Amino acid sequence: MPLVAAVAAVSGDNTVVAAVTGKKIRVTRFELSASAAANVKWRTGSTDITGLFYLTTTSPVARSSATVDANDFLFETVAGAALVLNSSTAGPVGGFVNYTQET
Repeated sequence: MPLVAAVAAVSGDNTVVAAVTGKKIRVTRFELSASAAANVKWRTGSTDITGLFYLTTTSPVARSSATVDANDFLFETVAGAALVLNSSTAGPVGGFVNYTQET
């Protein structure tokens, strides 16, 4: 299961995992923190797939699915769309994402 850095260096959309034709990106685990207050959400391309996560310098966000198999995941993109982290601030947001790619 790939592990990639999740970085939002600019306000707005930041691609975390590039789109792959015909594949869904299924997120099984992620953790995010920020150096200043920020509101972030995950998107499939330009469509929201989560609500907002409210980050502060003392409150990182971590989520994980219960088990690790292809049918247990937190959320997924539509096939052929990138996994995007949208941030309300230009201040750095960072962390990691575990994901699989499924047809």
